[in-house]
Amino acid sequence: MADPEHLERVMRYAQGERLLRLEQLDLSGADLRGVDLSEAWLRDTNLSRANLEGARLVFAPMPGVNLSGANLTDADLHGCIGAGTDFRGAVLHRASLRGADLYGAILEEADCTGADFSNADLSLAQCSHAIFTEAKFARAILMGADFTHTNLAGADMTRAKTGRTKFDFAVR
Repeated sequence: MADPEHLERVMRYAQGERLLRLEQLDLSGADLRGVDLSEAWLRDTNLSRANLEGARLVFAPMPGVNLSGANLTDADLHGCIGAGTDFRGAVLHRASLRGADLYGAILEEADCTGADFSNADLSLAQCSHAIFTEAKFARAILMGADFTHTNLAGADMTRAKTGRTKFDFAVR
C-alpha cells in the first residue's frame, strides 16, 4: 500500500511544486487518476498496481520504476525515459508512448491494446505474451526485442526497425 507521506509529496508536485524529486517512493496501489507528473524524476519508484488512468507522465525520467499491474489506460507517457521500466501485466489501453525511451523495458503480459509506440525505442524490450492489437509502432526501434507469443493483430509496423526482433508464435 502507498506510503501516505509519499502520496502527499506526489500531490504537491501535481499542484505545482515542480522542484520536488519523487524518486524511491512507495506509491503501490495508489489512486493517481488524471494526475500530472510530467517531467517528474521518478527513479526507482514503486507504482505497482497504481491507478494512473488518464495520468500525464510526459518526458518523465523513470528508470527502474515498477509499474507492474498498473492501470495506464489513456495515460500520456510520450517522450518518457523508461529504460528498464517494469510494465509487467500493466494495462496500457490507448496509452501514448510516442517517442519514449523504453530500451530494455519489461512489457511481458501487458495489455497495450491501441497504444501508440510511434518513434519509440523498444530495443531489447521483453514483450512476450503481451497484447498489442491495433497498437502503433510506426518508425519505432524494436531491435532485439522479444515479441514471442504476442498478439499484434492490426498493429501498424510501418517503417519500424525490427532487426534481430523475435516474433516467434506471434499473431499478426
